[in-house]
Amino acid sequence: MATWVCLLRAVNVGGRNKVPMAQLRVELADEGFAQVQTYLQSGNVVLSSELPDAASVSEVVGAVIAREFGVKTSVIVRSPEQMQAIRAWDPYPAIALTNPAVVHVIHLDGEPDPMGVDSLLAADWGADQITINGSEIAIAYGESMHSSRLQHAAILRHLKVDGTARNWRTVVALTEMCGGD
Repeated sequence: MATWVCLLRAVNVGGRNKVPMAQLRVELADEGFAQVQTYLQSGNVVLSSELPDAASVSEVVGAVIAREFGVKTSVIVRSPEQMQAIRAWDPYPAIALTNPAVVHVIHLDGEPDPMGVDSLLAADWGADQITINGSEIAIAYGESMHSSRLQHAAILRHLKVDGTARNWRTVVALTEMCGGD
């Protein structure tokens, strides 16, 4: 059985798209997934599956959430090796160490639009920093995400791809949950 990290987009945010994590663990186990664990209430699941690939895991997890909770959401899936590579990549190690809540990684569900990437990287974001590595985007907010022009939804529209963001603390925790250092 392979281990997978499933990142659910926009669940349990602001009272919308409610997916109780305890019930989700039960439903996913009933669907045949093993060792189902969740982290926080914001849609982070680590599980094992006999399904052959990330796309299959995403499809089945998304179908369970839609069927059992009436929520249609993107499910971005990463392997433990991918999570370890993201953690090793860490383009902002000093900031991630001292203030992991201001470093966010947006996990994309596909390759971003190259012209969108170029324009994001060329823009002046003031105190904020952005780095793109394939289907992962790292942002270090200089002050606060809430006052930044680098908002997740706008970035996704600009890149013409879907995705979901996690702060660095969550990236580290999920990596550790699936056996990474």
